[in-house]
Amino acid sequence: MIMTKKKILNIILNVVILVVMMDIGVRLGMNWYIRHHDIPGDYGKIEYMFKHVDAQIILMGSSICMNSINPEILEKNLGKKVFNGGINGQQLEFFDVMTEAVLNHSHPELMILVLRHNDLTAQGYGRLEMMNIYYNLGNAKLDSYLVGGKIKQKVLLNSALYKFNTYWWRILLYHFKSFDELAHGGFVGKPVPSILPQCIDNGADKIIPPVNHHKQQCLANILTACRKAGTRLWIVIPPEFYKRSNETDFSGLSYIQRFCDENNIPFINDLQHPDYIDHPEYFYDNDHLNVNGAEIYTQRILGILQKEGK
Repeated sequence: MIMTKKKILNIILNVVILVVMMDIGVRLGMNWYIRHHDIPGDYGKIEYMFKHVDAQIILMGSSICMNSINPEILEKNLGKKVFNGGINGQQLEFFDVMTEAVLNHSHPELMILVLRHNDLTAQGYGRLEMMNIYYNLGNAKLDSYLVGGKIKQKVLLNSALYKFNTYWWRILLYHFKSFDELAHGGFVGKPVPSILPQCIDNGADKIIPPVNHHKQQCLANILTACRKAGTRLWIVIPPEFYKRSNETDFSGLSYIQRFCDENNIPFINDLQHPDYIDHPEYFYDNDHLNVNGAEIYTQRILGILQKEGK
């Protein structure tokens, strides 16, 4: 049976109406859930930083930050409130947005930006799409990063089906497994693995990517926001379990060093620190310290803070 144009158009119209109704339903349902429930895990920490965090020292970064520095140890020894704002999989765009948001309502003495050696050469925005649920809620910088100058992306972000597609499964997950990332001052320790990681040789023969200009701007934005708020900025790169023949071969590291020198920012580059590179028992994998390694590394950061009188 051959369908007439009228029937085809009727089917298309019905499908469009169905999708629009589903989109409205998802929007209403998710908005209701957000108003009546606190979401743990990454979103709980993001909400806390957006609205409530009030600490004298705030750490900002990805999982490298979250797993490497224990704020409870710093608090106990410094007598100051410390919060670890590390969020899994995030990059400088996220740190830029969150630094500005935090400094809008909080006035920390010190912001410690915890980076990876390749954060200035990375492509893309990391897992920034998890921030889709905050689109069009008044944060112009975040909206700009989420849209990325693409008309298609802007249209999609106005759809609840798209906006919440990274959110609903987290709600479901949190009903089966608890992720309280606000406990222990935002620190989440990695377990000691049953099989220790093997040190990977990342020699100098690899192609060195250029510094990403957008990442440069994000770093500059973070410094500007800190200076405007009267907050000091430090940059820290925790140890990784790789052998690297020459750190100066890494364009991102070289740029961070110059940036810090030019702006009088303390830069603690422990990427290849000898006290860690020969100790697989300190690591969960090649990129992350385990809970024991984090305790030892936090003691190092503590010593530097005490020496600087923080």
